[in-house]
Amino acid sequence: MARQYKYRALVRLDPDAAGDHSGPLLPEPEGRVVVRARHHDTHTSKMFSALVSGVGEQVVTRDHSVELTVTVRGEDVDEYLEAGDKFALWRGHDIGQGVISRRLHNWASGP
Repeated sequence: MARQYKYRALVRLDPDAAGDHSGPLLPEPEGRVVVRARHHDTHTSKMFSALVSGVGEQVVTRDHSVELTVTVRGEDVDEYLEAGDKFALWRGHDIGQGVISRRLHNWASGP
């Protein structure tokens, strides 16, 4: 059974990521992205399906940062993400880097 983990994170969007790609970097007001994170012990990278929300509510700062809620699904997410951990957001290409500020909730979900 997969688990879902909900985090608050500060994400710095890559202003050059929009480049030749059409549309916004992040889906508004919420939508699917991929989170790439490193394992705490082995330092190997893994990608997780995620949902970001709060995009439309936030003002992107001068340094292209925004605070988001990131919900990540997987069996071993807690081995990759906890407060203080860095991660990358990906939507066909890297669109930004983030850091987890705190975990909001986790719960089990169906198969």
